[in-house]
Amino acid sequence: MSDAPRKLFFRNTSNQPQQTPVAKQVNEQPNQETNVQPINQTKDLSQIGLDVVQPGEVSLQQTNVVCFNGVQQFYGLLVATNYQIVFSPQRFPTDFRKDYFQIPYTFLIKVDRSIDKKQNDSNILELSSKDGRQLRYRFQREQSDDCACLFNLINKNAYTLQKTTLFAFTFYKEMQNLENEFQGWKIYNIEKDFERMGVLIQQESQQQQMNVLYKYLNNEGGQICATYYNRLIVPAKVDMDCIQKTAKFRSKERIPILSYAFQVNGKMVSLWRSAQCRIGIGQIRSLEDELYLKQMSQQMVDEAENVQEEIRLKIFDARSDVNSIGQQVSGKGFENPMYYKNCSIEFLEIQSIHKMRESQMKLLKNSFSETISFISQLEISQWYEHIVLLIQGAVRISLSLTKEKLNVLVHCNDGWDKTPQLVSLVQIMIDGYYRTFDGFMMLIQKEWINNGHQFCQRSAIGNRQHSDDCRSPIFFQFLDCVYQMQQLYPLSFEFNVKLLLDLAYHHISSLFGSFLCDSFLEIQKQKVMESTVSIWSWMMKQKEKYRNAYYLNPASIEQEVIIPEQFTGKSVKLWQEYFLNYSPEFNDVYGIHPSSQFTRDNLQEMYKALAKENQVLRLAQLDQEKLAHLNQQKFNQLFQIIQESQNEKIIEKLESIQLT
Repeated sequence: MSDAPRKLFFRNTSNQPQQTPVAKQVNEQPNQETNVQPINQTKDLSQIGLDVVQPGEVSLQQTNVVCFNGVQQFYGLLVATNYQIVFSPQRFPTDFRKDYFQIPYTFLIKVDRSIDKKQNDSNILELSSKDGRQLRYRFQREQSDDCACLFNLINKNAYTLQKTTLFAFTFYKEMQNLENEFQGWKIYNIEKDFERMGVLIQQESQQQQMNVLYKYLNNEGGQICATYYNRLIVPAKVDMDCIQKTAKFRSKERIPILSYAFQVNGKMVSLWRSAQCRIGIGQIRSLEDELYLKQMSQQMVDEAENVQEEIRLKIFDARSDVNSIGQQVSGKGFENPMYYKNCSIEFLEIQSIHKMRESQMKLLKNSFSETISFISQLEISQWYEHIVLLIQGAVRISLSLTKEKLNVLVHCNDGWDKTPQLVSLVQIMIDGYYRTFDGFMMLIQKEWINNGHQFCQRSAIGNRQHSDDCRSPIFFQFLDCVYQMQQLYPLSFEFNVKLLLDLAYHHISSLFGSFLCDSFLEIQKQKVMESTVSIWSWMMKQKEKYRNAYYLNPASIEQEVIIPEQFTGKSVKLWQEYFLNYSPEFNDVYGIHPSSQFTRDNLQEMYKALAKENQVLRLAQLDQEKLAHLNQQKFNQLFQIIQESQNEKIIEKLESIQLT
């Protein structure tokens, strides 16, 4: 690496007069009118001594710098590619992960440039990553132009508002065959999903049928709700006028839609999701919304009118009651059981997205801290208090469905943050299919991507406002909850922790198109499916990597339903593979951990080989037993013939022979 040219793509300043530094202040913002323009010359990474990290990735600029990481410093080559910032130390530390110095542009949450007067006016470039890494690069005084050019290049690539300039579109040009082979964008089929559940659903073109509870609703072009999938499932008996008025009464027009259902003793138990209603301080009513929820509560086609007013539909509001009441000031709120007959409401006390963001930032900062107060700081972050509340909330919903046999509606504010967290966890708990490799992919595609989780806003892709209120680790928090379930039920998941780690990384890496948009409609308008690779295609190609060696089919362990009813703070485990991923204390220099835990090659393949060898030995033993038995029969026959001949000498010799 040290032999690489120092300024391959930068202007040569060695023969030019000394120029004044670009700025003398900390936290410089990119100047759009600066004369220093990014150089568009490119070069293959392999030609400058670096391995090509991703197909289609090329070097844009490079220079030699000093990299600081806490108290350590490294000399090496800093390369800006069209996908990420890569630093290659002259001597790579053995206790560091190989990707420690690789930061994709969309990982960057903050980019600062400053002048260090104590170091002879050297330029400092500081990068802050969304996974907690913070790296500082020092440029010599004569490299001021290089630093300014690189600073502008990073900002241009990290904070682009045009999705088509993200690396996912370049990656597709090189990996189009991968998408064509595995068809990851087509992994979810709503009809097949509900057919598997055993749910009968009326088609959009069919007339009203008397034997169905649900029907498909055409939402093409977002005609009902712009942030939902293009096909929805709603109660069969509600007409279009009722649906449209219900949409106006729900935040963001996110009406209640069916997520899951199962049949018990001839009744359909169903799980629904929506946004909050617009009830306001004045307790405004919507007769159409009340009728809509009444139809949702039905579990049989010919169900009689409930004169006893027993609870048939339980509403779980993910927020606290205080927060829900506060929403009434802005014209929203929650369902009043006085108006919604046969309904009850419970509050799950889950905190806002802002609390989640603050909590994760504290935990990530603590993960990279050199202090010994890790445990106390972990508690102060309150991250796992939020995890416990989420899992406990999913448990309460699951018990209402499976034990009380009640239909359930889940919502939060707009129904795209805590709502998909909860309904996804519930389906994982009560249906073993969603704990398989294929089922888990379909679940994320269905509840998160298709039904409008705001991946772009929550991950702050292309957003330079590092303190933006819209940013929050909602999807990552869901993955941590799944990790907790894996630790509790290690036999019940077909996939291992590596799948969760790759999802945690790539939902903000911009390598795939799956997580670039805020809704399915935006995916369609931006032609993302036609121009990017789905992450599911990439994962399906390396399915064996994600296989859990300990997985047992639910039928074989009689645990189709896994509901951790006693889940508390004592049940949680720190997700070390993620939070301590770049910590030298956790790094396995021998490579034992990644090559042995939850892998197919070291357990299942060994088991198969031993089983095969045992079978061969068993067959050989059976053959020997058969041969011995046959020889004994022949010997007995011969002995009988000789006895009949009355030859005493031969008989005496044969009696002395022992056949073995």
